[in-house]
Amino acid sequence: MILTRILLLFAALALACTAVGSTTKVKGQRRQGNKCPRVSEKSFKRLNQSRPKPPRHFSVGLGEVCKHSFFKNARKVICLGHPGTASRDCRLCCACSDGATITYSNKSAPIGYPCGKKDRNECNAFGRCVPKKHKSHERFH
Repeated sequence: MILTRILLLFAALALACTAVGSTTKVKGQRRQGNKCPRVSEKSFKRLNQSRPKPPRHFSVGLGEVCKHSFFKNARKVICLGHPGTASRDCRLCCACSDGATITYSNKSAPIGYPCGKKDRNECNAFGRCVPKKHKSHERFH
């Protein structure tokens, strides 16, 4: 009985490690085991050079969402976000750099982020793609 519990504990630990994200090191960079695009160090250098006014691009805005989630208090970390598969499953790809390494991770897309076929739906608080709530109809009820 105790042996079974220990075996189940190790199995649960292995599943938890897999669920958190299988990362591997590629050329000194951490690479997420998902379909997120790779980001070059040059992208982060260009973004760092353009401060204090970073370019107005969706990847920079989504990068702020990523940074707030993973590196809230870090000053020297720069993140870029990419919708990746968000159009299907409300996940964002995050690539964050501290100057030495690039860390890839996933995050739930923000509430209201467009998803589904032709972006007709939106992501909810639970990370699911649901039909949009049409606010124009709510005024008349």
